[in-house]
Amino acid sequence: MRVTQESDYAIRMCCALDEAGEVLDTGELSERVAISKSIALKVLRKLRTAGIVNSHKGAEGGYELAVDPLKLSLLDIIEAIEGKIYISKCLDDCHFCSLNGYNKTCCKVHNAFLLLNEDLTKKLTAITVRSITTK
Repeated sequence: MRVTQESDYAIRMCCALDEAGEVLDTGELSERVAISKSIALKVLRKLRTAGIVNSHKGAEGGYELAVDPLKLSLLDIIEAIEGKIYISKCLDDCHFCSLNGYNKTCCKVHNAFLLLNEDLTKKLTAITVRSITTK
């Protein structure tokens, strides 16, 4: 599994917002994270939809974290961008498995992927934005 560039940007933007401790406009935020404004807006739209950031309009407008950075996990951010994390398609769609027609129970590989997926989600939940920024 690889964290996508978009998720990486989202994590960095959330960290930048935590470090700033104030509303940042798109230009300032994109500069701090070293990405274009258009990419920042695309990512911020997903974060806003997920309830992770609040947006404010007007001359003093911009973005701020809507979730306590002590509780905002990497899992929350990644799933806001990517959707639910599955390290294998069979965890998301059991009908995908080629063994499904032959064997009505989960295969051993499925069970191994399930354990790995659980460990990954636990670890991503344990890492919060504040633990990264150590503000």
